[in-house]
Amino acid sequence: MEQLYRVTYNNEGVYNELKKAVGKNIWLNILSLKEINWLPKPPTYAAENKSYFTEKGFKRFEKETLPIICRYLNKENIKIETFEKVKNIIYSDEYQIVVEDK
Repeated sequence: MEQLYRVTYNNEGVYNELKKAVGKNIWLNILSLKEINWLPKPPTYAAENKSYFTEKGFKRFEKETLPIICRYLNKENIKIETFEKVKNIIYSDEYQIVVEDK
């Protein structure tokens, strides 16, 4: 399996933390940006789910999305970890893998 990437902010998923930090109106505006909305939305995403970028997804995230996120979140607290494999996959596409993390 290819390398997977997990991007967190203060140990939480970076998208969830961005959503909390900016509030509903700015969040909806951010979601409409082409640099953000390229990532397909999984059919469901529960609190105990975690998502990982594929190599392709991470490269696109790093180039297009991360600069926007860094406008709102402190770059010092954004952590990128790599993984060789994950368990309990409940969704995947070319850009991401979502797992149930119980």
